Amino acid sequence: MRKRTALILFLMWLCFAGGSALGETLTVYPDAALHAMSQNLYGIFFEDINHAADGGLYAELLQNRSFEYEELLNPLPRQHLTGWQFNTSAAGDGQATLSQDEPLNGNNPSYMAVNVTSAGYSFQNTGYTNSAFTGGIPLQAGEAYDLSLYLRNRDYEGSVEMSLTTKAGAALSDVAVAERMPAGEWTKYSFMLTATEDSDEACLTLTLRGMGQLDVDMVSLMPRDRVGADWPGGGLRRDLVEALRELHPRFIRFPGGCVAEGSWQWDNLYRWKDTIGPVESRKENWNTWGYMQSYGIGFYEYFCLCEEIGALPLPVVGSGLLCQAREPYEAPMNEAELADWIQDILDLAEFALGDAGTPYGALRAEMGHPEPFDLRMMAIGNENWADIYFNRYAAIREKVKEVWPALDIIVACGPVAEGSLFNGSRGKILKSFREDIADEHYYMESDWLLNNTRRYDNYPRDSRVFLGEFAAHEPAVSGRRPNNLYSALCEAAFMTGIERNSDAVVMCCYAPLLARTGMDQWTPDLIWFNGSQVLRTPNYYIQRMFSETLGEEMVDFDLKDAEGEAVKERTSRLYTMASRKADGTLYVKAVNVSGEEKPLTLRVDGAGNWQGRMVLLYGERSAVNSFTQERVVPEESQILLVEGEARIVMPPYCALTLTLTGE
Repeated sequence: MRKRTALILFLMWLCFAGGSALGETLTVYPDAALHAMSQNLYGIFFEDINHAADGGLYAELLQNRSFEYEELLNPLPRQHLTGWQFNTSAAGDGQATLSQDEPLNGNNPSYMAVNVTSAGYSFQNTGYTNSAFTGGIPLQAGEAYDLSLYLRNRDYEGSVEMSLTTKAGAALSDVAVAERMPAGEWTKYSFMLTATEDSDEACLTLTLRGMGQLDVDMVSLMPRDRVGADWPGGGLRRDLVEALRELHPRFIRFPGGCVAEGSWQWDNLYRWKDTIGPVESRKENWNTWGYMQSYGIGFYEYFCLCEEIGALPLPVVGSGLLCQAREPYEAPMNEAELADWIQDILDLAEFALGDAGTPYGALRAEMGHPEPFDLRMMAIGNENWADIYFNRYAAIREKVKEVWPALDIIVACGPVAEGSLFNGSRGKILKSFREDIADEHYYMESDWLLNNTRRYDNYPRDSRVFLGEFAAHEPAVSGRRPNNLYSALCEAAFMTGIERNSDAVVMCCYAPLLARTGMDQWTPDLIWFNGSQVLRTPNYYIQRMFSETLGEEMVDFDLKDAEGEAVKERTSRLYTMASRKADGTLYVKAVNVSGEEKPLTLRVDGAGNWQGRMVLLYGERSAVNSFTQERVVPEESQILLVEGEARIVMPPYCALTLTLTGE
């Protein structure tokens, strides 16, 4: 009832004009432009953490489809069986053995050799499960699923049946049958299965109706309704792509983060060339965050995703160092190794930008994209610092700019917001790499963001900043930092400061972006999901609201109290911003981070009877969204200015954006 009453009170004041000012007065001067605003200000950062790619954005429904799971520091044979259950039926008998003899591809040498001694032997892939008892493959009745696998007939006689089932083997789809298999060679089989029932805990069951030895590899199941089904990797989960599209991102930073650097050993380094070409030939790699990367989403797919949602690509490449934050076991690259690594980076730029007459431009064209991608910038390093980084950065940067001078280069500024490490990095960048974009990363308590909205006011205007990773961290609840409304509003308040300084802060993005519930390593996260649902957090809605109301120029405005005195943000806990587009559209943002209603008089200098759209996000301070209840969702309504004025009562703990147009 409190929420409904607050909304009624709020709407009562929208069109009220005339009389004396009430509470604070926000006066906007739309003809007084202060500076141009970066049109690439809001983007997204994608990293395969929390199963964001495998088990998430990547449309593959099977876990460990090619039997390559192997932990980097503690490899055990049983890890190759992750996601699989063997001898699941009493109707047959046999034995499945991991083998690497004459594999399908040398980059992924493991496969399963199955020897059937009694017809009816079966095994299952259980998909991405949270435990042995929960989770599985999500199905929707009537939907189609593309199934493919490679089989090699050693001396097997009979057929192989494949269907979607419960863990107990009850049918949830029709049955696909592979038969008349040629002997001695790997053969790809492709089928379509149609689900007959809804389920969140299905399995793919393979039943061998014959006897003898049969090798199995690269078993894949994807929903037919997916984005990029014709991409070599196979495609992306549609509902998650749509959630990203709704954010109106101007860029996508990928593939990490820490993932881009590798962790403790050079074998773990993310090498972009491992992620391209036919999906069965991509070399899988252990993830810094504790699970295997299939590379079904590789650099080609990242570039295609950027095109799909209208964002610029921002690849992150390593700097010749393993992740500095993880105390790597192996030394940084020496001079010769660094030279080879630099060539890899130059090859990446050619893959994106080269014409079809260049070696890597030709490879891109062969993969399905004859025209170059719109690559304009590249980050060298992630959260790195000190001379050991800056010396390598300088060497890499020099070669990249020599071959690709138009590329904007992004330099790391370390993993913290303040202190000697940050100050040293910032000073080095201003002295030696001032023309490059400085990449700041910090995760801070909510109130720190609230109290530092003026952080960038005194940054020099001839240097540029990219806030590449940030989020408000609330105290943990049951071991997780929550995505509650208060954290989102503190981020919104901080973002008014970013917009106010968007001639210096040219890009920013929240991190991390995605998390699969029950399989997460880091909180908070912008978007949560399970096998079949997508959860948009209050933080997500703030990012969307701000991105869709990004002006081209900041305009002058002031906020005064009833006595005409300037209002201080930190005491009023009211944060504001105004900007305009060239066509005259005016954007106004206001964030109330207090537990009190805020009467606000909005005046637009020189305006008449204007109208527009208002989006309001509000609720209880600690409110969070869940899969069963979205407690914090933006509400949209119309707003009217009468003789350039409207009066608004802002509910406690709220953010609003106004889009205004008029004569």
